[in-house]
Amino acid sequence: MKKILTLAIALVMVFAIAAPAFAAGWDNPVTPDEFEDLRLDITALSVEESSLVWNGGTYNKLEKTYPVVAGMKVHAYAEVEIPKEKDLSEDIKNRIKAGQGLLTIETKNLEEVKIYVRYPDGTSHQDNSGEYAITAGELGKTVCFEIWGSVVKSDKDAKITATLGVYNKWSGDTFTFFGKDGKEYTILKNYDGAGSYTVFKSSNNSNGVRFYTNSNGQLQNSKVVLNDKVYQIVDSFGEMNFVPDGGTAIITGDEYRDVKAVLDNILTQMGFEYSGRAYITDKLITKNLGTIVEGSASLTYPTGYVQELVTDDPSVKPPQTGDNASVVGFVMIAIALIAAAAVTVKKVRA
Repeated sequence: MKKILTLAIALVMVFAIAAPAFAAGWDNPVTPDEFEDLRLDITALSVEESSLVWNGGTYNKLEKTYPVVAGMKVHAYAEVEIPKEKDLSEDIKNRIKAGQGLLTIETKNLEEVKIYVRYPDGTSHQDNSGEYAITAGELGKTVCFEIWGSVVKSDKDAKITATLGVYNKWSGDTFTFFGKDGKEYTILKNYDGAGSYTVFKSSNNSNGVRFYTNSNGQLQNSKVVLNDKVYQIVDSFGEMNFVPDGGTAIITGDEYRDVKAVLDNILTQMGFEYSGRAYITDKLITKNLGTIVEGSASLTYPTGYVQELVTDDPSVKPPQTGDNASVVGFVMIAIALIAAAAVTVKKVRA
């Protein structure tokens, strides 16, 4: 039964499974059958302290972001909630325990960015790296990331994006992933010569598929292994057939059925299409099989810069001092005028 991996930005949104590369050979992405309720909230905060507290701090939560110009401060927090170990499926749990959960925080048009990691026990530390491993220590906990920054340019929006995901990774020449059947599979690079990729169910290395590529990663040929016996894949008058390694006779009957079943299963679990100009490389494997689940949330602070005002109202004058407060105040007037015009248009069309 599927669970929905949720992402909240004030309201709850749905996490997306990473899209495939759509290179030849990977037209069908692997989509796991079960996801967990990992949660990621990102909320704007005031830059001035108040009596209404957030997480032991003294800053208001804001319902909306605000227009900004150069030099203005922005303040927000991202909150990550990881379920308890018993509430996670094996693939997610194992990857988090291996340190393969990751939160990244990226900013645009912001400088002097400071990020404080705050834990449930009240401890905290500053870490401005923007990358934070989600490990076994975070299981069943909620961790907050407080973000400060200063706007660089007045004529551009400022943006904070938090991305939470759980990933498969290469470990030397070994890559493991969970297929559609919920089982773990292993890919060994160069196991049967340079440019080869051997794929098998982790619990049974007697059956699998060996892919052989050239220096560009293009698939040249493949072999199927059934009960440790190797079969070459051959094209016979446009049909796929199999010949035992070192032999010449095409197999038939139950043997053909069983060999074909091994190939079909591996291709299905990889989401790989064995046709056309197919490619297999380390990067394509990571791109297509590397992301188990991933979701992101963003806060955008719109530019408060107004280049020119066209109005017949002599009482509305552009700011002359160039200071942030006067520019933002002027923006509020402009927004009010535009909003009124929009309402008028709607009423006319109604």
